Amino acid sequence: MPSQKARAAAAAAAAAAPAVRSKAHRGPSSQGPSSDGRARIAIHITNHYAAKVYTTGAPITGEAVIRVPRDTHFHRIAIQFAGIAATRNYMTPEIDQVQHHFLLLDMPVQKSHPSLLPADGILRAGQTYALPFHFVVPDGLPIGSCNQRCEHPSVREHHLRLPPTMRAWGDRDDGSPDTARVQYCISVSVLQRTVFMPEPISVLRGHREVNILPAYAEDAPLDVELGDKGGEYKLEASKVLRRTLVSRKVGTVAMQAAQPAAIVLSSDAREASPARIALNLRFVPADRISGAISTGSEASMPAVHSITAKLVARTYYNTSHMGAFPDRNRARHELNFGASLYYSDTSRATNVPFASSADGWQQQKEKDEARAWETTLDAAFQLPIDHRKILLPTFHSCLLSRTYTLRLVLCIGPGRTSVALSLPLQIVVQADVSAVPQHVPDGDVSECGEIDVALPTYKDHLYVQKRYEEETHTSIPLGGGILL
Repeated sequence: MPSQKARAAAAAAAAAAPAVRSKAHRGPSSQGPSSDGRARIAIHITNHYAAKVYTTGAPITGEAVIRVPRDTHFHRIAIQFAGIAATRNYMTPEIDQVQHHFLLLDMPVQKSHPSLLPADGILRAGQTYALPFHFVVPDGLPIGSCNQRCEHPSVREHHLRLPPTMRAWGDRDDGSPDTARVQYCISVSVLQRTVFMPEPISVLRGHREVNILPAYAEDAPLDVELGDKGGEYKLEASKVLRRTLVSRKVGTVAMQAAQPAAIVLSSDAREASPARIALNLRFVPADRISGAISTGSEASMPAVHSITAKLVARTYYNTSHMGAFPDRNRARHELNFGASLYYSDTSRATNVPFASSADGWQQQKEKDEARAWETTLDAAFQLPIDHRKILLPTFHSCLLSRTYTLRLVLCIGPGRTSVALSLPLQIVVQADVSAVPQHVPDGDVSECGEIDVALPTYKDHLYVQKRYEEETHTSIPLGGGILL
């Protein structure tokens, strides 16, 4: 048992220790420094609110307010806009986890505003230091963000695009697993040099997260081989039509479709454009009824009863570099780059309105296909928009990918036979931020006014991925927020 003197000495030492605390979260906790005697960093973002979404080219301006209870030496004040991707794999004997710092923009405060900081390198006790910052969401990443082997130059091109915020949308679900996360934040650190460390260390730190939905142009349609039974996508299918399960066949119907045009989300992902799909139907009647149909009787043709659609969002993730598109030719991808995990989120099936061609069923004129009949259906699919959920754009990065599959089921014929297709669907974000007004909740906007700041220079920060090259592990508390 410690003596009374020892306990008193420990209590005195604890009372003399500096109370350092960083307050820079999403909510009201970062509204300003308080007078409770603790060191604080408060980050104010101009016209910011919790649900605000920033896209490519959007400015992020504001100020960082620093207050310390006692004189504090500093070497540099670092204000940075950072992006981090983190993945975790529970399927291995030892939990495998990795963190990828893919973006770092530095605000040179001491160069742009030298008068705002003391020249002697000491933050005075009780004094408030307001440091402005101005960042612009870039339209791409530095080349050093992806320096691993890729199967094709187009893969590296996608890896040098910004991924959207993932698993950090508050109460809105983006259909991603807990083991995959992408976060962006404004980070402020007070760095101090010591004789024990070669590099400056952070003695006070704060950060505030922001939501990013990058905007990119629509990519070319995927090169999906018809008849590929092992792939994720299926552009054609055929079925034998019967009146009942045990009756003789009426004929064979084949359905084929191409990849629809990309769906465009508004800049805040609260609105989406519809998707239009052209379905080509081909019906080959059985020999015994071929003569009756050839007389031109439309009643003898199979009737289309309904079309239903489901949207499947698939998140691929890995704890090592994914050098190929994980949704294409998975066998070759897993052979060259290892198996990637995936998580699927499926929406409810909805009925799709459709219209038949004005010409109806038309008989083919080719000699070898004299009995075949064809028609075209024009279907319109509207993405289900739920304010409790959010749709992310299609993207591919070094550790994470998000793809979408539109599953269409056609009910046709006297026996209501189902014919299904799985079409690749691309989702992009509208590039023009001013075209769609942001949804601003009443009374939730920061009171921080406009700040005259200087534009920073982009810092081409090359990150060394020790996990990739040395097979080491990085501890990532995915449930506890971002680590900088």
